[in-house]
Amino acid sequence: MKRRSILAAACAATLLLAACGSDEETADTTVSATGGTTAGTATGDTAAPAADPVTVTGAWARTSPMSAENGAAYMVITSSTDDRLIAASLDASLAEKVEIHETVMAETSGSDMTTGTGMTATTGMTGDTAAPAMEMRPVDAIELPAGTAVELKPGGYHVMILGLTEPLVLGQELALTLTFENAGTLAVTVPVRDDAP
Repeated sequence: MKRRSILAAACAATLLLAACGSDEETADTTVSATGGTTAGTATGDTAAPAADPVTVTGAWARTSPMSAENGAAYMVITSSTDDRLIAASLDASLAEKVEIHETVMAETSGSDMTTGTGMTATTGMTGDTAAPAMEMRPVDAIELPAGTAVELKPGGYHVMILGLTEPLVLGQELALTLTFENAGTLAVTVPVRDDAP
């Protein structure tokens, strides 16, 4: 009976060590971006994680009307160290160019008014409401403070796809490459949807 207890304890210890070894190997692997959680590599190969890994989640692009020449991609980017998103690109057969943009209040003139916040807004037809005018403009980079999730979303920062060769359609996947100042490049598969996931 004593011998069975010792044998059972030895088997349990062996299984525990094997399970721990498996977890350790899994923690050392990285995967490519797929619109879900990713780690800092541009391929699906198993490798040691990059020194400054970047995680991208919730990537998506909105479908576009048949006559649309431009599109946009959105996502949440988190870097483990201070970094900056400095560029994005797509295959040239899909679009003329890709830029990083932000949506901001437009500078207006004429019958526009300045609100109490110092922002310019155009007045509605009844004169008793103010609707701010918005515009998109390119930026040199998007700051990624260490450990902070930075959301690229409609009405804020986004990846602007200019000169589409064809409209973005539901179910399509875009192979977007993001370039970071410190972490290098990261391939992200961006599914095209009607609305945010």
